[in-house]
Amino acid sequence: MIKQNSWQPFKMMIFFYLLMVSISLKVDAQEYQFIAKIDTVAKIVTLDNLGNLFVVTPKNEVLKFSPQGKFLWNYTNKTFGEVSQIDVTDPLRVILYYQTYQQIVVLNNNLSEISKFTFNQNPNLQITLVASANNNGLWVYDQINRELRKLSNNFIDDLKSGNIYQRNGFDMQANFMLTDDDYIYLNDQKEGVRIFDRFGNFYKTAVIYPQKNFEVNDKEIYFMKDKSLMKYNINTYSLSKIDLPIKEPFIDAALRFNRLVILKEKDITLWAVKNN
Repeated sequence: MIKQNSWQPFKMMIFFYLLMVSISLKVDAQEYQFIAKIDTVAKIVTLDNLGNLFVVTPKNEVLKFSPQGKFLWNYTNKTFGEVSQIDVTDPLRVILYYQTYQQIVVLNNNLSEISKFTFNQNPNLQITLVASANNNGLWVYDQINRELRKLSNNFIDDLKSGNIYQRNGFDMQANFMLTDDDYIYLNDQKEGVRIFDRFGNFYKTAVIYPQKNFEVNDKEIYFMKDKSLMKYNINTYSLSKIDLPIKEPFIDAALRFNRLVILKEKDITLWAVKNN
């Protein structure tokens, strides 16, 4: 049996390692070109891989802007309450999730409804997170069964990971999920970003702690931490801070390919990244 005091030297080593990392943290210099200022109060901002900007307002209205910051379309549904998530991984398919009502709404690129589905009919499910999957499918995370489930475009079960706690010992407190062509990323508030392969098998943990949402470009995770935008490479484990074009306080920032969006209290600014 390991005595509690025997952990103290190990804890001290971890502390000094993290201290050295924070002192020597690399800052990635970037060049930006200002595109537009949008005088809109928002609670969520995100970008698709074409540079389009999506905004969710406090009144749960979804707004879409072009890569030049021009307003394009809007969508509102007052039936389902608060928009808890928006996924724009597929630019042609916008996924909204209303967790309180366990309701998914899928929109096209003009923000017109394609389909809807509710999980309320099954009391044995508690879907807390949704994300886009290939072939117009969906990944969802079921908190009750601690399970990743892949659904077809008709919302039929296509694949299940099995109980992650039983398989991997992770009692996850996940509050955000995102996918790319290879992996599923879940933000476990206790342990970091858990990464699973396209079949729902655990791959690795990125020991970083995003506030909640993040973006993934290739193998790099961009996330907010301590009021700074950070970049973490899941292959090299390198962590760096992204230099931003503003110094005043802001609420959130997202960087995806060649676009940066910065959310402040009363407005949003959109920037082109010149050397990303």
